[in-house]
Formats: sequence, structure tokens, C-alpha cells
Amino acid sequence: MIRHFTRAGIAALLVASLPSVHAQSAATMNDSYAQMCRQSADTPKPFGEWDLKDNPKLGAYCDCFAPKFAARAMKAMAYRQANPGKAPPGTLEQSNAEELAMRNTCRKQVGLPAAVKPDLAGSAGASAGMPPGPKRK
Repeated sequence: MIRHFTRAGIAALLVASLPSVHAQSAATMNDSYAQMCRQSADTPKPFGEWDLKDNPKLGAYCDCFAPKFAARAMKAMAYRQANPGKAPPGTLEQSNAEELAMRNTCRKQVGLPAAVKPDLAGSAGASAGMPPGPKRK
């Protein structure tokens, strides 16, 4: 089932399933995101880290990416708590570009090739009826 979600969708499900994000220690949250990152290598092309499946550097990459992703999730959660019902600032495209930059920073740090932005218009996700998501205001 996870294979049919984008990374943002997976993160939203993970955060929603946690009893209290703020009650978790940073280490526990990082471990959760690192595990999610490792599992994303099994996600079909072009989503997740499909190109890193069975790569021996996947673990080091995920250990780099997880704390960055966790900090971003905590920031988003804090914004939502402070502004109930209000969409976060920026667009979905800006959010995706920020995440891609984080991914590529960690990929470069551990000596992996850069991730490429999936073209959702021609991707497997779009053909499976998954829209790229609503634009945020």
C-alpha cells in the first residue's frame, strides 16, 4: 500500500499515525524517518529512492536525510498547530523543491548520484490516478 503514495503522502501518514510528535525524542523521530527512507527504496520508479535499492550507501544516505526531514516535519506541525485550518506558506512545488534539495545534499555528502525530480505528468503515479496534489496558497 505504501508504494502508491508520494513521499509527502507517506510523511503525512507517518506523522498522523504518531500519538504525539512532540512527545517523541528527536532520536526516535529520526529513526522513524530513516526507516521510512530505507523502505522508499522499494517504491517503484519514479517515486521514493527507487534508484538506491540494494545500494550499500542507502543507510548512510537515510541517516543523513532523516534528521533534515524530521526537522521539516516538526516545523510544519508547529505551523499547523499555531494556525489551525490555514495552509502553510508556499506552494506544493516549493515544498517539493526544498525536499529535493535536502535529498541531493545528502546524496552528494555520501557520494551518490543526484536525485531527479519526477515528472508527475508522465509518471506511474499519475497513470494510476494519483494527481500531483493541490496547490497551496
